[in-house]
Amino acid sequence: MEQQIAMQRVWNGMIPIELQLAAADAIELLASAVLPEPFQTFYMLIPRVSYLPFVTSRVKERWLDPMLALSGIRAVGDGRAIIKESDIWFEYNGQPLKWHYPAGLLYDMLVNDVAKGEAELPWSLTLHVRKFPVGKLVPSPSTQGMRDMFMAMIKEADFIRNGSTKRVMDLARSDQMQLLDGLESHSYEKYFAIHSIIVPAHDSKALASSSAKTKSPMPKAIPVRFYMLTSGGNEDGRDASTQADFSQFHISQIPVPLLKEPSGTEQTTVADAFGLCYEISDPMSSAFVANCACLCQGVKAPWETPISWLADNLFYADCFLHLVVVGSS
Repeated sequence: MEQQIAMQRVWNGMIPIELQLAAADAIELLASAVLPEPFQTFYMLIPRVSYLPFVTSRVKERWLDPMLALSGIRAVGDGRAIIKESDIWFEYNGQPLKWHYPAGLLYDMLVNDVAKGEAELPWSLTLHVRKFPVGKLVPSPSTQGMRDMFMAMIKEADFIRNGSTKRVMDLARSDQMQLLDGLESHSYEKYFAIHSIIVPAHDSKALASSSAKTKSPMPKAIPVRFYMLTSGGNEDGRDASTQADFSQFHISQIPVPLLKEPSGTEQTTVADAFGLCYEISDPMSSAFVANCACLCQGVKAPWETPISWLADNLFYADCFLHLVVVGSS
């Protein structure tokens, strides 16, 4: 019951967004960098577990299309849309945002001082509808493209957890559609009805006893991906005067076992997982670990937290644990 409450709270986590249209795009569309009232700024909430392509249709329908209509510009001209969803992209402080990353992960990576609890809210983003940065982003961010990419990520996580993709591949077509519809519409009931098939509930406390019986098999490993800020910062890993960008992060992925030793009962911790990824023999004695924080879903996770607990409670919709490591002081 407690786990279900935690899962629902994580699912309901939101980031308030403040959107402004890029001046160059406004000039091209409206022949003016100044947008008409009341369209200068658009505010919305985006779920932490969701993805930017799943909100572009709402942005277009509730902000861009009405703005064009008020300005006397038809949303469709010469048989084609003036603004196509696949051309829309988001930027934060000069950084094009990776649309296939969960929104919460983007925020934790790029916003300064999240680890200190000093959040930037609302999150101010710039919206672009022209000059898609092909060299920096995966092309054509569409709803269908995001759904296809998400299914690939779910299969990868299933393989890491169980040694095969059988749980996902055995889903009926209708179940796959329900999973994707639940994610896109942010429906907890739709999504978790299918998620519980892919990732059956288990008692992670049973790991502490080798003789404990569980209702379902324990996963072989946990899908974990670390995003470690490595450059452009001070000795604590983050420069307060500059914003981090994606090039400053070292990304490492490794299947993390639930137990430190196959025949033991001691659970693998966040520090142990970090040590496995970056080949640190004693991570808890590392000066780097001592000066850094590990963020998961915007929460500062203690390094001694069992990785199985995080996997049960703070996973993202793609069934991965996305852990951001930044300076904490």
